[in-house]
Amino acid sequence: MKWIKRLLILLMLLGIACVAIILILPYLNDYQKDGALTLKGLKKRVTVKRDEKGMAYIYAKNLHDAIMAQGFVTAQDRLFQMQLNRLFAEGRISELAGEKAKALDVRMRTIGLRRIAEKQAVMLDQGIKNYF
Repeated sequence: MKWIKRLLILLMLLGIACVAIILILPYLNDYQKDGALTLKGLKKRVTVKRDEKGMAYIYAKNLHDAIMAQGFVTAQDRLFQMQLNRLFAEGRISELAGEKAKALDVRMRTIGLRRIAEKQAVMLDQGIKNYF
C-alpha cells in the first residue's frame, strides 16, 4: 500500500511540474512577433512584417539596413541552428553531443573550414567586410 501512495504522489508531482513547464515556457523566450524594436547600427527605419505562416518580409530603404534586419530575423528564428552549424564547422560539436562526436570533430578540424574561412575573409573587399 505504501508504494501505491508514493507512486501517486510522484505522479502528482510530475503532473504539476509538467503543467508548470507548459505555463512558464512561453515567457522564457523574448521572441517578439509584433511591436517595435530599436537595433543599433540601423541608419533608417526598417519594417519587418510576417505573414500567417511566420515568413518575414523586410522593407528597408538601403542595403545595409536590409542586411542587418535579415540577420536579426534569421537569428531570431534560427539561433540554435546557426549555433549548431558553427560548432559543426569549427569541429566543436562534441561540446553538445559528447564523446560520440569526437571523430566528427577531428575530421572537421582536419578539413579546416574555419581556417579556410578566416583566410578568405582577409581577402574580401572592404565594402563587403562592412557587412560583417
